[in-house]
Amino acid sequence: MSKLQYSLRAMLAAGLVLATAAAAQSYPSQQIRMIVGYAAGGGADGLIRALAPELSELMGQPVVVDNRPGGGTVIGTQLVATSKPDGYTLLVADR
Repeated sequence: MSKLQYSLRAMLAAGLVLATAAAAQSYPSQQIRMIVGYAAGGGADGLIRALAPELSELMGQPVVVDNRPGGGTVIGTQLVATSKPDGYTLLVADR
């Protein structure tokens, strides 16, 4: 694993741990859905798919990667924007 990959994993894990600690004690109580606005096999998709098993273990719930390509990421972004604001549908963005 390269230093960049290790750093990204560490930052993501630390952010989720801190966010979880700050949230209600019952989070997460269901699967977490990560929406990627790009086709499967791209950079963002590859990174999240590599992290998903570790996040699932860390969070104690399944982390599902859902690719929604199209419209320059607009389709995936709209899906997340209109989803229930409960913290279980997350957007993977690269900018």
